[in-house]
Amino acid sequence: MAKDLFYPGSILSFHRKAADKLIASGSPDAALLYLCLLAGRDAAALKWDPARLEAAHHTLLTLHLADPEAPVQAPPPQKLEPDAPPDYTTQDITVALAQGGFAALVPEVERLLGKVLSPSDLKTLYMIYDFLAMPPEVILTLVSYCVEEVAKKRGPGRKPTLTQIRRTAFRWQKAGVDSLETADAYLRRLARLSSRGMEIMALLGHPDRAPVDREAEYLDAWITMGFDDEALTMAHDRTVFQLGKFQWSYMNGILLSWQKQGLSTAAEIRQAEDRRRAGFTRPAPNRAKGQAPLPSDDIGRMLEEAARQQAQQHPHKEG
Repeated sequence: MAKDLFYPGSILSFHRKAADKLIASGSPDAALLYLCLLAGRDAAALKWDPARLEAAHHTLLTLHLADPEAPVQAPPPQKLEPDAPPDYTTQDITVALAQGGFAALVPEVERLLGKVLSPSDLKTLYMIYDFLAMPPEVILTLVSYCVEEVAKKRGPGRKPTLTQIRRTAFRWQKAGVDSLETADAYLRRLARLSSRGMEIMALLGHPDRAPVDREAEYLDAWITMGFDDEALTMAHDRTVFQLGKFQWSYMNGILLSWQKQGLSTAAEIRQAEDRRRAGFTRPAPNRAKGQAPLPSDDIGRMLEEAARQQAQQHPHKEG
């Protein structure tokens, strides 16, 4: 029975205008997300991937049916770094140096850093090897990367400390780097962010700072999508126009909608929008039977047609 589908006392209600907006949007995901939020549920209950959730959220923001300041779901719990590495003893290091993997790693790291590692350095290196479970070949790639970065920032001959290497190791672990393949992919991503990513940061009005982790994720996605500068500027300007301020997730929603349409350049976006506008015409004015309709928004053609008809009615009349 239909009546069994309703639960008096637990009924949700919302304004008819909200329903009209959702229906007009043609987005079932936006409607489902709206109901989920209206019920006070976390959007995680929908079990959607981030791209799908952001697209639906962007639609609600565009329809002014969601608060841009309110998150649609709680942030995922983050694994906290330990305040201090495990308390390795001198005996632990001695035993480790008698084994193959760590024993072979130490002289290679010393060669890269150009110094003999101190007992404290050895404990830090062993923490990366043991606690973070990072393979020796990945650690050597990590140390080489740190050496290159310090040389670029501080000049040739300058070397990173083990403390700096430790911080970078935690970032790599958080990014899922656990093999030479994932390390290579991560380094390519960092290279893109250091060049194209900083160009985009400048377009967004932040030319003098590096992106934080979440911003870097957005930048990496936009670079992969292949948007040109003008398209990114268009998305930025539309975000500010709609919200009165810039918001990374809202701009990401705009870019995701363009990507789904196969658009990546400003020219392609304008052409698609022109085609869409051309598909919406106003009701044509009353015309004589059998007369071909004219585009109602083309004033010039309407005037030309009127002039032609007048000339036909008065073929010998001079101006």
